Amino acid sequence: MQSRTHVVSVLALVVVTAGCSSQVRGTSHDSMPPPPALGAPIDRAGRPLTANALIGLMGPEDAGDRRKEQYDRAGRGEWAQFAADFEASLALYDAFDHQCGNQWLADGSAPPGQRYRRLAQLLADDRLWIDNRAPACRELFAVERAALVTPPSPSDDCGGRTPTDDSVDVFRSLLVLGKTEGVDDGIGCDDRVQSTTDFPFLAAP
Repeated sequence: MQSRTHVVSVLALVVVTAGCSSQVRGTSHDSMPPPPALGAPIDRAGRPLTANALIGLMGPEDAGDRRKEQYDRAGRGEWAQFAADFEASLALYDAFDHQCGNQWLADGSAPPGQRYRRLAQLLADDRLWIDNRAPACRELFAVERAALVTPPSPSDDCGGRTPTDDSVDVFRSLLVLGKTEGVDDGIGCDDRVQSTTDFPFLAAP
């Protein structure tokens, strides 16, 4: 079995002068074709936990696994179809604290069945929002949270996901409590220290 890992470096000056925001997505591909061609997509990782946490929670396990595989293999033009999967699962997370309606972006004034549509549609478009002007990246969804309030508010956080972020806790806390903390899986950091300054950032295996 062969595997190839690609790490991309972008000059900060180029990104900053190109504009004020970017949207980033990542995929893993089957390595069957010879380089540099890519095989079929087998996984994608923009935001954390999206497939495992929000797809196939209430049906047969094998059906849920098939749907997750469809999600991982879907091209960008097919992403929107998964918003309906997310809506039902988001309702479950919103109820975990026995207070429905306090999930991030939940709309209590929406018609029945549409309370979670806004967040479901955001998550279906699996691209991280990055503010190129911000000096530091400290918290998942920082740019989205600043931009999607009324009125939008400025943020000094570039958003995204660094190797040292506990992004899983932030994600689950937003789904349950509408806050960036409060739900903890008990795992605070990796076994190895990752870098946020030295390319390619990942610690040795």
